[in-house]
Formats: sequence, structure tokens, C-alpha cells
Amino acid sequence: LLRDYVAADWTMMLAVATLNLCGVITLAESLAGFANEGLLTVGALFVVAAGISATGGLDWYMGKVLGKPRTPAGAQLRLMLPIACVSGFLNNTPVVAVMIPIVLRWAEATGMAKEQLMIPLSFASVLGGTCTLIGTSTNLVVQGMVETWTREHAGRGGEVKIGLFDLGLYGVPVALAGIAYVLLASPFLLPKGARRIGSGPRDQRRGEDEEDLLVGARVEGWSPAVGHTVAASGLRGLPGLYLVSVRRNQALLRAIGPEFILNQGDILYFTGMIESLGKVLRRVPGLAPYSSDQVDKLEISSHDRRLIQAVVAKTGDLVGKSIRDIKFRTRFNAVVIAVHREGARVHSRIGDVVLHPGDVLLLDAGEDFKQSARAQGAFALISVLDDSTPPRLRLLIPSLLCALAMISLYTAGVMELFTAAVLAAAVMIASGTLTQQEARNAIKWDVIVTIAGAFGISRAMQNSGVAEAVAKKLVALGRVTNTGEIGLLVAVYLATFLISNIVTNNAAAALMLPIAASAAESENIALEKMAFLLMLAASASFMSPFGYQTNLMVYGPGGYVFADFIKFGFPMQITLLIVSIVV
Repeated sequence: LLRDYVAADWTMMLAVATLNLCGVITLAESLAGFANEGLLTVGALFVVAAGISATGGLDWYMGKVLGKPRTPAGAQLRLMLPIACVSGFLNNTPVVAVMIPIVLRWAEATGMAKEQLMIPLSFASVLGGTCTLIGTSTNLVVQGMVETWTREHAGRGGEVKIGLFDLGLYGVPVALAGIAYVLLASPFLLPKGARRIGSGPRDQRRGEDEEDLLVGARVEGWSPAVGHTVAASGLRGLPGLYLVSVRRNQALLRAIGPEFILNQGDILYFTGMIESLGKVLRRVPGLAPYSSDQVDKLEISSHDRRLIQAVVAKTGDLVGKSIRDIKFRTRFNAVVIAVHREGARVHSRIGDVVLHPGDVLLLDAGEDFKQSARAQGAFALISVLDDSTPPRLRLLIPSLLCALAMISLYTAGVMELFTAAVLAAAVMIASGTLTQQEARNAIKWDVIVTIAGAFGISRAMQNSGVAEAVAKKLVALGRVTNTGEIGLLVAVYLATFLISNIVTNNAAAALMLPIAASAAESENIALEKMAFLLMLAASASFMSPFGYQTNLMVYGPGGYVFADFIKFGFPMQITLLIVSIVV
């Protein structure tokens, strides 16, 4: 894991298989993690969060809340408080992904330095996740393991049930302390915008000849990108995609820099990985695939359209015919945006292109395209580009009511969180907020496998006596230093934090739980208290852009260097350690 030779999910499962082979854990114990209620709840909540994200509601909400602050501190407060609240109920990764272009545009409009806002955005999402049980998957993992531990150690304190808002008694003070630290320290420890980050080698190595892979996107009149620069609209430093030119009023403008201001009706031409275009269309509201005027003639609601790649079949009836002769739009209810042949774009008017076997068509089509096209046998391969569906704002209220019902049913004790989350996910699929395939794609299977593997390793630590031995060492250390319970809590917090920077925070919590539980039992510390400490410590990754996924997401757009995270994150780490122990 340290060398990153093997992904975390594979590492965990290989470790579990080895432990089973050596007889440390049984096969049932190896696989028990996959049946854990907390883990299964995480999977269901991924779908619920994806449903809310698909509506584009967060864009609308934050646009109303951010406003026009007069000072950097005011801007940070307007940003961090609502983000922390939202992250208490939604996975923080999609929250930050949606917010990055919004914050960049907001910073430009208000004259605030983006460097003063992007790290606070990430930190607020992490802090918000520690305020409720469903704020992060780590919390649910700890909950599941605590319940398993108490069942297996019956008679030693009774079963522990952690409610949805129980963590808030500790998490809210920690979150408020973190926000206060950001407000006080950012004027001194965060860059103030004077540093200029260049466009980077990625931008400079592009040549004019790479227009072979051009695909276009049109800036609609309602897009928030209108009147803002390319950089502020989140169109710089795109993964796998590069903006090479803009067509405006029949003039083709090249060498587009980060300060280029976008207008309504601009046609943006991108080159690179076509698969990334869908993410760009989701990332910047008001961008639509461009193919002259044909897209406007589609008999499909914009909410139901998506980008599709289709490979022309060798034996199909499309070969040797032009797209116009095929009457492609009428036949398939889809529009051809671009045609690629042997890795290069075909330089002809779309309607005049004569199709060859193996041609790759980029299409704007509806959800039923795959089924109807396959029935005709015209294409050898059809794939939908991820995240290429426009936001479904019309379903915002139903999706929010669905999530609210899920939370209410659980907090009222009507049903378990897993059951409520599965029902909420099912309602979102039935209502059209998500398709079945989008729901499957929303589940982060690598996270699920990593967590399940960590359960097996945790069981091995208990069976082998390692957990108890390490716990005794920590207790002894506290006694030698005359720090008692405080010393033990600090040691557990630091160990969890350090492990979470080596492996994932989910795995760190799972590995530390048996150690922390054994230590708590030795010192007569309430298991709930130790569990809450683990939840707080596992998510406390502020000193590195690689410590938490959201940190890495804001690293480039914020124009930071690695030292910025160390300089700003280390004092915050110490502050939150103290607050976590005190509360």
C-alpha cells in the first residue's frame, strides 16, 4: 500500500485470503464483512447520494446561499457552513466535485482568491461528514463493527446502538472548531492569490495537429459559464480532455487561455479522450453536445439524453452509406456529433460521411437507443459515457423528500438504516431519478471490497491476539507517562490518523477498532466513546493532498503546492486532536 504497487481493494482481499490459508481466520470469518449491515448500508447510500446529485440540486442550493460577501472570512463562512451541513447527509466526494466549478466562478465574480476557498471547501466537507452517522462510510463501518463486537462480548456492557445524530455530540464541536480555525488561520497560512500557477506542461504540449479528435459543446444562454473565464468555469486542467478552440460568430478562435471569457452561443472544441466529455457536460451546467442544428430536432427530453459511443458493425446495413442517406436521426432518434476512424476524426460534414466498418460514432441519444439499435444489428458495440446525462432538476423535490423520509424512518425507530436506504434507492430508480445502470455505477465497488477485506483482517487481529497485545501496550504507555485515559485516547487517535494516511480511512477504522475496544475494556472506558473517537480520527486527514480524496480534488484547481497542506493542515490537525479528546 505504501508503494501503491497494488490497489487497496486487491491488497485487502489478498491479505484476507492469506490469513484464511494460514488458518488464522475461517472462511466464514473471511467473508463476514460482505454481510455486515454497515457495509451494505454504505452501498445503498451511494445510490441515494447519486440520485440527489443527478438532480443538480446542489448547484441551485449553493447558488442561492453563497451571495456576495465582502471579506474572505465572510466568503469562507458562507461556503463552509452549508457544505458541512450537506456533507452530513451526502457523500462528500460528489459534493466537492459539483462545488469546484461553482466556487471558481464565485471567486472570480466576488474578486476573492480561489486559494482562500478551495482548501476550506474540502475541509468543510470532511468536517461535515463527522457530524452524523451517515456522513461518511467510515462512520457506518465503525457502527457495524461495534455492534458485532458487543454481540460477541455479551455480558461486558450490553449491546451498543449508535443513533443517526449521536456522533453529532462530538462531531459538531469538532466541526465548529475546524471552521473557526480556518477563519482565523487562513489569512496567515493560505496563499492569498499572488502566486500564479501556469497552465502546466499538459496544456503546452498540445499541438494544432491534435484537432483530429475534436468534439464540440455549445454554451447555452442559461449556463453560469456565460460571462466567466475558462478557468473559472472549471474547463482548465480537465482529466483526459483539452479545450483547443472556440467558434464564435463563424470565427474560429485558437490558443484559448485560462482568462478567455465565454459568451452565449460559443462552440467549444475539445480534444482528447471522448469518454471525458460526459463529465465536462455534467461539471458545467449549460453545456450541450454540438452537431449543427440536429440536436435541437431530437424528439427526446433533455433530461433523458446522454452521450453514447457506437461502433459500426461490419455486417450491418450502415456500411457504405452516408449518414444523410441513412436518415440517421429519423431511424435511431439520435444525432451524430462526431465520427472517428482509426483514431482520427473524419474531416467532412457529418451528413456527408460514408460509414466504414469499425467507425466510432459519438451520439447524442436517449436511454432506449441501446435496445433499439442492438435489435437492428447496426452496431458491434454500444457504450454510454459516464455522467453524460443533463441534471434532472424536475426531480429535485421528490429526491429530497425521499432522502428526508429515509432519515425520518430511521431516527423514529421504524426501520433500520439499511432498510430505509434500500427503499429510498428503489424509489429513486422507480421515479426516474436514476436508471438501474446508473444506480449500479454509483456504488463504489473498490470501497466496498476494501472495507469487507478490512473486516477480515480485523477479525484476524482478534483471533491471533495482536489486538489485545497492542491494546495492552497502549494502556501501559499511558500508565508509564502518567497520562492515563487521556494518554490512551491520544495514542488511539494518532495511530488511527497515521494508518488512515497509509491505507484508506475505512480500513484504518476497521483495523483499529479491535485494538481500541480491547483498550477501552481494560481501562473501563465506554465503547461508544472510543468508537466516536475512531470516527473522528479516521476522517482527520488534513496534512496532505493525498490524505483524503477531496483534498486531492481541490489540489490542482486551487493552485496549491504540497507545502500548503502541511503548513495549513498541521496546526488544524493538532487543534482537532485537542478538541476531540476534550469533548
